[in-house]
Amino acid sequence: MRAVSFVKRLQWDLPGTVCRHGLTIGDVDNDGDNELVVGTAEGELYIFKGSELWQKIPGLGLVTSVAIGDIFNYGRNALVVICGDGWAHIFYGPRSVNPSTINATSAQQSAKETTDQDNIKTSHPGVDTATGVNMTNSQSSDQTDGNSEANELSGKMECVHVQRIPTNTKVVLVADVDKDGANEMILGLTDRVVRSYRWSSNLELGRGKLVGLNKWECTNQIGTVTLQHMADGTPTLLVAQPGGTFMRIKCNPKDCHLEDEAHKTDDESAASCVDYQTLGISRMRNQNISTEIIGDLESTLENKMADECKDFKQNVSSSIKQDITLKSDSQEFTGNTPQFEAKRENFDTAEEREKEKTSRIESYKVERVPDKADCSNIDEVDGNLLGGNLILGEYDTKTEKDSLLPTYKDFCCSDSSNNNNIERVQEKDKIEANATIKSSSSQGKPYALATLDGTIMLVKDEVILWSMQVDRMIFALCRLDVTGDGSDEIVACAWDGQTYILDQQRNSVRFQFEEPVRAFCTGNYNVSPGISTPCLVYNTFNNKIFLYHDVTLPSMVIRPLIPLEELEPEEKKTLDDLLQNCSDMERQQRMQQLTEWLLYGVS
Repeated sequence: MRAVSFVKRLQWDLPGTVCRHGLTIGDVDNDGDNELVVGTAEGELYIFKGSELWQKIPGLGLVTSVAIGDIFNYGRNALVVICGDGWAHIFYGPRSVNPSTINATSAQQSAKETTDQDNIKTSHPGVDTATGVNMTNSQSSDQTDGNSEANELSGKMECVHVQRIPTNTKVVLVADVDKDGANEMILGLTDRVVRSYRWSSNLELGRGKLVGLNKWECTNQIGTVTLQHMADGTPTLLVAQPGGTFMRIKCNPKDCHLEDEAHKTDDESAASCVDYQTLGISRMRNQNISTEIIGDLESTLENKMADECKDFKQNVSSSIKQDITLKSDSQEFTGNTPQFEAKRENFDTAEEREKEKTSRIESYKVERVPDKADCSNIDEVDGNLLGGNLILGEYDTKTEKDSLLPTYKDFCCSDSSNNNNIERVQEKDKIEANATIKSSSSQGKPYALATLDGTIMLVKDEVILWSMQVDRMIFALCRLDVTGDGSDEIVACAWDGQTYILDQQRNSVRFQFEEPVRAFCTGNYNVSPGISTPCLVYNTFNNKIFLYHDVTLPSMVIRPLIPLEELEPEEKKTLDDLLQNCSDMERQQRMQQLTEWLLYGVS
C-alpha cells in the first residue's frame, strides 16, 4: 500500500472535548457554501466558514451529535444539535427562515417564545415541558428578540426550537426513510434503541414540534446508523452491530404513526420490518468488536450499467413497436380489416344459404306426396307426415366452398410458419430483455463496514465483494470522492491518525496524520466562496481541529511515468533521431536522465 501526503490544511484551537459524531460538514446557512460545525461536551457550538471561525454558540449542554438537513421540509437546511442529557436544539439561518412574509412572522413568533437553555433546564412554572418553550418570562423574551434581530442583520444562526427527547443519544441522521417525501430525524441511542421523529407544524399558531414515529430495539450496542436504498429504490436503515453485523430496518409510510394508544401496532408487524445480517460472522476474530457502517456508496460502474440497461430497454421497446406496426400494415394489405371482415362474413353467409338450399333439393331423392285423406297427419311446420317414413339423404360433407374472390387464406396461408417464427423471436427477445433488466435492477448500491480490529469490507446485496485487514484500530468510516470520477471512495481512520483511502476495486492508499485522533469526518468544504474541494477533518486530543482541503488524487492505481507518452510527435521524432545510434545500455541511461530532468529539473 503506497503512502500519500497532503499539505494544504487549516488549523484551529478548539477548547473542549468533541464526541465521535460531534462534527459534520454541510451548508448550514443555505448560501451555497459548505461550513464545518463542531460541538463540544462543554456545551459550545462552533461554526467555521472559510478559514475563520464564523459563529460560536455557548450554553447548549453535552453535545453528542450534530446533523445538517432539511428537518422542517421547507427545502432548506437546518442545523440539528443533540445533547446527551436529552435536549434537541434546531438552528436556522434568519434569511432561510424567512423565505416569505408569512414565514418571517412565524419565525419571529417562535423565536420570541424560545428561551435560553439555562432557563429551560430550571423548573420555572411557565416552561412547557412538551416543547421546551418558555411562555411567561418576558425578560428572556426581550433578550431573545434582541438576539434574533442581531442575528438576522449579521446572517448568523439562531435557535428556533428546543425540545426534550430521550437521553443518551449517540448518532443523529436526517433523511427520508419511509419514502413519503418528507425528511425524518433518526436517533441512535446508547441504550440499544433507534427512534424516528418528524417535524409537525401548526401554521395557525406559527409553531411546531418533533413528533415520535417509531421505536426499534437492537440486540447489541449501536455503532452507527446510515441510509441505504434497495434495488427498487426503497430506503432502509442500516444499524451497525458488533462483530461486523448490522440490522436492516425497512420503514413503510403506513407504519409511521404517532406514539399514542390508538395507533399502536403489534410486535409481529413491527418485527416484519427488521432483518439481521451476519455477513460471515464466523470468519471474524472477535464477535463483540464494535462496527462502523456507511451506505449508499455511489459507483460510476453501476451508473453506467443502469444507463446501458435503460438504453437496451428502450431499443427493445422501439423494435417491438416497429414489428407491431409492420404487422398491422401487412394485415391492412391483406384485407384483414374490420370492414373487409364484415363484407367477407356477409358473403360467406350468402354462400352457405345457397349451398344449403341446393343440398336439400339434391338430397330429396324420394318424395312422397300425401293423400288428401291423410292431411290431418301432416305436420304444419315442415309438411312431413307424422309418424311416416323418414326421408334419408346424403349431405355434402365439404364445409367450405371455393370462393371466386380471394380470401384471407390466399395471402397468409403460405406465410403462417414465417409469422409464427417472427412471434417466437419477438417473445424470446422480450424474455431476454426482461431478464437482463431484472438482473441489473435487482442489484442495489454497495455499502462498507469496518470493525475496530482493522477489518474493512465492501458489501453489495448482502454479499461480501472483498475484505481487507489492516494493523490499526479503525474507529471512523466515511465516504469521499478523491479522484473526481463520481465514484465514492471509502475513508477509514484509526485512533493513531492512520487514514486509509480505498476505492471500490480494493485499490488503496494511506495517509499518516501526525497525532492521535478523537473525532474524524470527511466532506466537501469551501475554503474559497464558490469552490468546494474534498477534505479530511481531524480533532486531536490536544484540542485542535485540522482540516486538510483539496484532498485529490489523479488515480488510485500507480501508473509508471513514460516520458514518450507526454511528448509531441515532433519531439518524439527528434528524440528518436538522437538515440538511434545508441546502444541499449546508453539508450536506457539517457532515458533515465530525461526522466529525472522532467521530474526534478536536474540533468
